[in-house]
Amino acid sequence: METNEDTPQGAPDARARMAQARRKTEFILSRAWGLLRDPKTEWEQIRLEETSAAALMLGYVAPLAAVPALMGLVGALTFGGGLIGAPAQLVVGAVVSFLVFVALIYFIGLLTNAIADNFEAKRDEIAALKLAAYAATPTFLLGLFAVAPALWWAPLIGLALSAYLLHRGLAPLMRCPPERALAYAATIIVAGLVALVAMGLLTSCLTSARL
Repeated sequence: METNEDTPQGAPDARARMAQARRKTEFILSRAWGLLRDPKTEWEQIRLEETSAAALMLGYVAPLAAVPALMGLVGALTFGGGLIGAPAQLVVGAVVSFLVFVALIYFIGLLTNAIADNFEAKRDEIAALKLAAYAATPTFLLGLFAVAPALWWAPLIGLALSAYLLHRGLAPLMRCPPERALAYAATIIVAGLVALVAMGLLTSCLTSARL
């Protein structure tokens, strides 16, 4: 049987990867829109979905966490004028930022589950990780604006939206009484911000690059 030598053997695999990336992007955008449009319905749907910690972290959190890290790198290389570190340092800083973002989401998931009893909620490791992962969606997506230093404030809007989604998701996912949800969410948010600052300071010292 003759083969078409003009067609690269890797072309079907490349097309399959592109199609998979497109489906994943569509899913992320659809999930973000659903959470912002009707958080109650979307959180209920999320609660019923079967998944695993590995699938959430590798299939959802990791691609999203790459957005602010990559855009920050592009912005630093484009607009930094060489004043914030050598290119190699900036690349290392971007990689470390990505790892920090992924680790932070995992930490928030663990924390949410660990303190559930204090707020009359039900412990559920996967539900807590779902909550951390999906609530962070607006923050990561608005990390696109990290490419322009003048728009440094845009991700703050994402943080506010993520805090709102976290609060709305505690009742359906963690079975938290509505009257305890605000205190529960505030505890998670404060702990998450402290962890982020600590991780940022540590990694900045280790890489000598801005995160």
